This record gives sequence, C-alpha cells and structure tokens, in this order.
Amino acid sequence: MRILIVGGGIGGLTLAAALRLKGIHAEVVERAAAWAPVGAGIVLGLNAMKVLGRIGLAGAVARRGLEVGAARVTDARGRTLTALNLRSLPNDAGRAYALHRAALHEALLTGVDPASIRLNTTLKAIEQDASRVAVQFSDGARGEFDAVIGADGIRSVTRWLTFGESPLYYSGYTCWRFVARGEFKNADTWEMWGRGRRFGIVPLGDGRVYCFTTLNAPQNDSTQRNISLQDFRKLFAGFEGPAPELLASLESADQLLWNDLEEVWLDTWVKGRVALLGDAAHAMTPNMGQGAAMAIEDAFVLAEELAGTADVPATLQRYEARRRERVDFVQTRSRRFGVVAQWESAPACALRNFLARLTPDSVGRKAIEQLANAEI
Repeated sequence: MRILIVGGGIGGLTLAAALRLKGIHAEVVERAAAWAPVGAGIVLGLNAMKVLGRIGLAGAVARRGLEVGAARVTDARGRTLTALNLRSLPNDAGRAYALHRAALHEALLTGVDPASIRLNTTLKAIEQDASRVAVQFSDGARGEFDAVIGADGIRSVTRWLTFGESPLYYSGYTCWRFVARGEFKNADTWEMWGRGRRFGIVPLGDGRVYCFTTLNAPQNDSTQRNISLQDFRKLFAGFEGPAPELLASLESADQLLWNDLEEVWLDTWVKGRVALLGDAAHAMTPNMGQGAAMAIEDAFVLAEELAGTADVPATLQRYEARRRERVDFVQTRSRRFGVVAQWESAPACALRNFLARLTPDSVGRKAIEQLANAEI
C-alpha cells in the first residue's frame, strides 16, 4: 500500500510514525523549504500524550518538554477562579506536557524515516478513480497512491483540490502568541480572563515562557495584524500578576505571531481515496487546548484502520465514523467555552467569574479524566 501524506506538521508526522509501526510505507510532502524553529508553545494534554505513548513517542516529547503542574484560570488581577492539580490525577490518566512547537516537531520526527519526507513540495492536482489516486506535485513530478491524506492545516490545499472552496468561520476574536523570558518556581499554566481579552501563560523551562493573548476584534483587521509593540502592551496593560513582566521582556513586535482564530466545519472529511485529518478537517478554537490532540488521535485511528485492509475507501469512511462524534463534541465545547471567556460587559464578566469560583474543582477534574480515558 502506498500512502501520501500532505503536510509535515503534528498530524502528518504522527500518522507517518503510526503507519511505520504498522509496516505501511507513507511518503510525506511538506510545503516548507526547510525545517525551521518556527511557532511558539503548545500544551499536549493527557489524551494526546497517551496516544503518543502507544506509538512510542511520548518519551521523546517528555524529554523535550516540561510536565504541567496545575492548570489555573484567574481574573485579570491574577486572583484564582479555578485550579486543577494535574499531577494529582491517577497515573493511568497520564500527564500533560508543555514545550515549544519546534521541540514537538523534533520529537515526532524521531518516529519517521527521513527518506520518506520531501520538503518544498505540495500538491497541484488530484485525480482519482476506483483503484488509485493520481497526483501532480508543485515541482512538476507525478505519482500514484492508494490513498492521499490531507494533513496540511486550516488552509489545506488537499481540501481545496478535493472538496472545492470551504469557508472558514471566524470566532470573533484574534490572537497573538509569543515566547518571552521569565522564571517560574512551578510549572503551572495560567489563563487570565479580562473583558473581551485573555492572557495565557505557559512555562516552558530554561527561562522561557509561552504566552498567548486574545482580543475581540473585527476579522482580518490590519490594525491588529500590524500592531506596534507599544500598542500591543497597551492592549494588555490591565493584566496583573506575571503579565507585566512578560510584556516588558518583549524586544520587538516581530516576536508576536498573529492570527485570527477560525474554524473549519465540513459535512464529510472523506471523498473516495482522499481523507483529511487535524485542522484540514476540523480546525477548532484553542480554548480546550485540544487542536493538536485531535490531530494526533485522528492519525492513530487512521493508521489502525489502514492496517491490513484492501478496501481503502471503506477504511477511510470507518476512520471518519470513529472520529466524528468525539471531534464534534470537543469542537463545539471549545467554541462555547471561548464565547464565555471572551465576554466583554462588566456585569457579564463579574457573573462569569463568580460562577467559576463557585464551581467545585471536581467538575474540571472529572471532565479532564473523561477526555483522557475515553476510547478513541
């Protein structure tokens, strides 16, 4: 069986590693001309780490990351609204890790044959019939495959070539990410809730801290896209706790990675011998920290389904059937969580914070355990 994976990101590399363990050869094409330490930070939740453990990559991730202690939600002044000690969860629930995206990418590459990857390459055309998928690559080369898997992100070329134009749905808020300098005595993550904006803090170790900020804003606003460092600091000057020091450590607006937070909703992820996974199929808001985890789970399930099968179209349909309900649940819950977290009016925010303080920690604990222990 010949499998083509389009996209060498988290989902694509996880799929290549999982297929390799099944004895299935996969070729990976990646549009980037070279692997580069791009991006900011990421938290891999318990469910993501458990799946990576099943394909032998959890150790590589753990060695490059920092185990998360507690996950805290606070108000803009840094007063705790709710907190969950992740290390208090049962061992079988797993552990969460924070690391730079480049370090995660490096860890995933340890499970993939380097000879199977072609950089500076993506798709130009796809044609399929009952027996194969014929593709033309951006460099002019051609190939035939039993299946093509689009793991090429929210603006997926594979999705466009297979399904045509698919709208992206704007969440109503934009985001900046950056890695700052800072020392923390523990590995707790913070998400600070303001009015129509948030400030997230994730220690990465070695004096580095991953930060993310959100702001209610018009879509594709050039003011936010080209923001100056001075104006960015003003936007989030109302946050206390560690935020002022982290903002002060920034040296240039070039350190800010900006993007509007958008979603992808599709009626199906599969057409014949072509399937989508991860953000290409179901990009979601990051409010539950599950975007990468869903891509990792997708890859594991797809590899399981492809192993030992001759009927590729039926296999791809089974993959979507296994994944659809869980992904829809996480995507919808993340969207709703974000709506509340981005409330802007003072009375609504006061009520939100009051109710968050009243909610027992056991509620959050139960939700995380259910997410981690659910069958995929």
